[in-house]
Amino acid sequence: MSSPPRRNDVDTLRALVVLLLVPFHTARLFDAEVWHMKDLEAPYWAADFLIRSLNIAQMSLLFLLAGMSAAWALERRSGTAFIRERFARLIIPLLIGIFVLVAPQVLLERITPEAPLRMSPIDHEGGLSTFVVSYFRCCYPEANFSWHHLWFLPYLFAYCLPLALLAKAAPARPLANWMVEDPRRLFLPGLALIGLEAVLRPSFPSTHNLVWDWANHAHYGFLVLFGFWLGRNPELEAAIGSIRRTALILATSLVAIWFVALPVEVGGFGMIALPHSIRHVIRFAAEWCLLLSLLAYGRSVLGRSVPVLRAFVPIALPFYLFHQTIIVLLGWLWLDWSGAPLMKATTIASLATVLSILLAWAAAQFSVTRVATGLPFRDRQRRDARTTDAICRRWLARW
Repeated sequence: MSSPPRRNDVDTLRALVVLLLVPFHTARLFDAEVWHMKDLEAPYWAADFLIRSLNIAQMSLLFLLAGMSAAWALERRSGTAFIRERFARLIIPLLIGIFVLVAPQVLLERITPEAPLRMSPIDHEGGLSTFVVSYFRCCYPEANFSWHHLWFLPYLFAYCLPLALLAKAAPARPLANWMVEDPRRLFLPGLALIGLEAVLRPSFPSTHNLVWDWANHAHYGFLVLFGFWLGRNPELEAAIGSIRRTALILATSLVAIWFVALPVEVGGFGMIALPHSIRHVIRFAAEWCLLLSLLAYGRSVLGRSVPVLRAFVPIALPFYLFHQTIIVLLGWLWLDWSGAPLMKATTIASLATVLSILLAWAAAQFSVTRVATGLPFRDRQRRDARTTDAICRRWLARW
């Protein structure tokens, strides 16, 4: 069946989130939390602040948009075809990426004992062949085998399975109509998100191991289902626009309060003392309001195609696959670069962006690498290539 029509606002929002993963993961070289590679003089407060800012809604928006896209995809294909397509786009790149893109990150971490705050401070003193054999020992951080930043792929695939079963279910229009009557009621699902976090997060801190990560499953699974519901009730999605200013004001205010109360050592200002439970409620209330405002303003502002981002959309997935491996490699190559953290971070982020785009574009040119990086092929391949090449030629001609 033919593909569902493209939504420029959804594509653009998704592209921006993926591009912002580069400054996010570059900042992980400099923040106070453990990670796969670190600057020798880490941590820096600015890195923690940047990570906290981006992390409020970054991955949550990706899951929400994925739910909306799934609803539109299931309008034109069967549940079986949908799962088959999602398997090709998510699981095949995951299986290949674990060995091609994640294994080098683990190796670099193992041979860099001088890096502070390593997530898995286990040294490797043998050769490459020895590491290849030991890489199959599960699981990181106690051993080597891991999927690192590719965790998003199996999580999203797991959430797509019930969506295929829900494709024939009623779209809960009475509830949607009730919210359309007074769009301020769209703030109510945020209470469910806050409740899920309050109940589950204390017992299930984020692990990204899929099996024992129930707070994340509840959080992201809820957002995928809500996005799926929005996608099946377009009048409800359109109604978000009428509360966009309220949502933005609330989001801005709550984010400001959260940062004022957040301790300095984790990227906040520490100006007022609030219990952790209260800060928790404020943070996830801010997330919900921010998600609503991003959807609403994205629909009104990003409805028209942005040429540069339109050219990026077809290669967003391989860009996501490549970017963290490049950042970890650059952090390792420039481990001794000290004394200029802002210049170092800017250089790594800029170079990682360029290299990731080049590798993603190169992967899009051949059927084998397209399959390996989750891209469609045949007619879709030629159409994407024509679109990207034409936009790039027009953009370069202007310069």
